[in-house]
Amino acid sequence: MNSDVKNKKNIRFVALKIWELLFIKKNKLSDIFRNDKSFNSLNSKDRSFIYFLTHLALRNHNQIKFFLKKFVKKQVSKNLYFLDGILLLGTAEIIWSRTPHYAVLNSYVDLSKILCGVKYSGFINAVLQNIVRQKDNLSSSNWDIKNNYPKWMLNSWEKQYGKIKTTKMLNVLNKEPYLDIICSKKMNIEKKNNLIKFLDGHEIYPNVIRSNYKGKINDILYFNKGIWWVQDLSSYLHIEYLLKFLKKINKNNEFLKISDICAAPGGKTFQLLDNGYEIVSNDINKKRLNIMSDNLKRLNFKSKLISVDGRTYKFPEEQDIIIIDAPCSSTGTIRKNPDILIRNNIIDLTKLQRIQQELLKNAASNIKVGGYLMYIVCSLEKEEGEDIVNKFLKTNTNFQILNLNQYVQDLKTTLKLNTMGYLKFLPIDFKVHQNDHLDGNNGFFSAIIERKF
Repeated sequence: MNSDVKNKKNIRFVALKIWELLFIKKNKLSDIFRNDKSFNSLNSKDRSFIYFLTHLALRNHNQIKFFLKKFVKKQVSKNLYFLDGILLLGTAEIIWSRTPHYAVLNSYVDLSKILCGVKYSGFINAVLQNIVRQKDNLSSSNWDIKNNYPKWMLNSWEKQYGKIKTTKMLNVLNKEPYLDIICSKKMNIEKKNNLIKFLDGHEIYPNVIRSNYKGKINDILYFNKGIWWVQDLSSYLHIEYLLKFLKKINKNNEFLKISDICAAPGGKTFQLLDNGYEIVSNDINKKRLNIMSDNLKRLNFKSKLISVDGRTYKFPEEQDIIIIDAPCSSTGTIRKNPDILIRNNIIDLTKLQRIQQELLKNAASNIKVGGYLMYIVCSLEKEEGEDIVNKFLKTNTNFQILNLNQYVQDLKTTLKLNTMGYLKFLPIDFKVHQNDHLDGNNGFFSAIIERKF
């Protein structure tokens, strides 16, 4: 009866194993989807379902916990993590999916017998039956979406952006994620149109195609042609901003020594290479660097790859440009990475700030006079963006932030630098006309800093 489970073909079994990797092994969701063999062996439809279900349960994690308290009077033992996973995923599927209730109940009861023991199957059945009976009341409850976010995060955003803007951001971050594809300059119009049709997508910005594609990346049209890569629009626009600036200051096309010291998965490097620049790309994570290396080969790009600690590495020569896309809380990417809601706390933020400061300090020691640092984070937290740069400038008076609004205007978007010269892209800053489900973007922060002497 349970041969599908034993063969790891039962999609809910795979979803529960992913839940285990998330909550017990503390893996990142994006890494699990990229590397888990059980997940990647499934067909496109089943992978899409698991993607939908795990995102759904993570985005509504606190709400589901609140619902379950009505029917589970004792706290589930931490040792019974599959039991907890069954309750969470089962509740999410019953309330927010269109799957017939009997299919959900039968599947999770069978799974509980195998993963938790027969004695718990009755408990699972009783709780999920209660969820089914109370579904209408639960789904229509006046739950505030804010309660799904850590209090420190919510307080930080409301203080920085105000309550109205924060509420708008939460509504965007709670949407299903999209996929952005960057078309290389090597791609012609015919192939671009074919790719848009294949993805059922839209060209939301020149050479940026957005879609709701949930299949395997290597199944996308022209994958082996090496004429596109995956990169979020917000990341792409920040490097476009840098490219417009470089074009202005380097009219004679002199050779520039450029380094990307936190390069993987590679979008920034690919973008610079596609525009004719040479670049040295570093990442301390060798697994991520290997993936980047594979993509470089697929795209027919050549770049020197190194794997060193960007906080201490001494370049053989001073650099003209160093890009620091620093490790951060990634709160700007919650729409794509909802596990951030259950992973991040203030202690993590403090550790990350220390790494960010060390990366920026060491990059500064490797930049030539008249050279430029570009500091980037995909975070919405002021502590990881403005505060890091301000602290750096106070202790490094030979550096200054550049106010380059003219180049931001050249992007022909609604983006603007603030008065200090920072470029910040909020999740609500991009609209796709007549396609609300494709609205929004990752949150991103950047600053271009010049070494004066």
